[in-house]
Amino acid sequence: MKKSLFALAALGAFAQAAQAQSTVTLFGTLDSSIGYVTSVTPVVSTTVPSASTAITNAGSGTLFLDSGFATSNWGMRGSEDLGGGMKANFYVEGDLPTNNGATHNSGIFRRGANVSLSDAKLGEVFLGRRGSAYILATGQMLPVSGNIAHQWRTVINSSIGDQVSNSITYATPVIMNSNLVVQYGMNNTIDNGDDGSAFAAHFINKSISGLQITAAYNIAKAQNNVASTSNAYTVTTGAAVAGTASNANTGATTGTNTVTTAGANTEGYAVGLKYKVTPAIEVGSFYAHGRTNNGYANAAATTGISTGAGGFGVGYQATPNLLLGANYVKTTFQAQMTNLQAHYMLSKRTRIYSQVTLTQAAKGNNQLGSVSGLAARSFSPVNCGSNTSVPCAASLSGSAGAQNTPVNSNGYTVGILHTF
Repeated sequence: MKKSLFALAALGAFAQAAQAQSTVTLFGTLDSSIGYVTSVTPVVSTTVPSASTAITNAGSGTLFLDSGFATSNWGMRGSEDLGGGMKANFYVEGDLPTNNGATHNSGIFRRGANVSLSDAKLGEVFLGRRGSAYILATGQMLPVSGNIAHQWRTVINSSIGDQVSNSITYATPVIMNSNLVVQYGMNNTIDNGDDGSAFAAHFINKSISGLQITAAYNIAKAQNNVASTSNAYTVTTGAAVAGTASNANTGATTGTNTVTTAGANTEGYAVGLKYKVTPAIEVGSFYAHGRTNNGYANAAATTGISTGAGGFGVGYQATPNLLLGANYVKTTFQAQMTNLQAHYMLSKRTRIYSQVTLTQAAKGNNQLGSVSGLAARSFSPVNCGSNTSVPCAASLSGSAGAQNTPVNSNGYTVGILHTF
């Protein structure tokens, strides 16, 4: 009996010790806002599936907006102390849209799912889907950024995506206030070389007092194949269904639209400077360039798209609870965006915020977004981007070569953001 009690006590002590070595944390963000947007132009997609209707909303309106400043998400992360300064870690993250609570059609943990080993002296190696090193860096280039102000990275085609799948990522330890992250996404195909692979990297240096220097790069190689798909469509308004010159349907209300997709390389880089002028005032600026070209060896050559953007931002901590921000971005296609923000901290985890965003359409049928593509969910007959393959309307975003009619769109939002 005494041996049994001793064994039970020893087992309990071991369990407590093991528990002390490991931690699991639940985290998340909820961002909801009400916005009024003007001059939103709808877009009919070539990939609208059968029995779906074209997007018919247009003009101005008051909308419920999700993720207006920060992306609504949830996840879990954990760490186990292996001793000697080494840890084993895991990370999973998914979407949590506040307009309907649906999960994303790309997967419940499409924002991140990886395991890693970290060492205090050697850095950390991640295996699995992870946030793009390019996005993680460019989001820090302006003092008060957020989803709307950061939209330039997709508008100029400089980003290969917010996450990288099948990836191996290495992050150096912080040395002299500097950090380097390199990331490679495998194509997971046989005998295709680097076709369909992705690479991203960033370097951030804060070694000079008050100054942050950031550089980021990413590229996605074209997949070495051509995919043809036939999509049945229904257009309630009889509007034209956009497509290539050979497959565009102009005015019919029903039919089948064949879309042929050739591979394309997407490449982008960005450099930024951010400086703390005073404890309360911070300024930042950046320049970025994006390029998309036909990279499929057996497809006809195309000109491709090349666009640049430059921006400037100011952040002012007016009081311990009040943060003000202003951003201005302009592209080489002359699209312009002015974004003004005010954040009032109710606590460390909860804030109310307001944004005013004014845009000017670019030349060549392009515009720079303001209330972000996420706002377009309210303009779709379904909750696009969360639980269906029906694409969002262009809303207030656009890029070089976009088929939407260029307009000057404005957005005015008030929201609540809470983190846990």
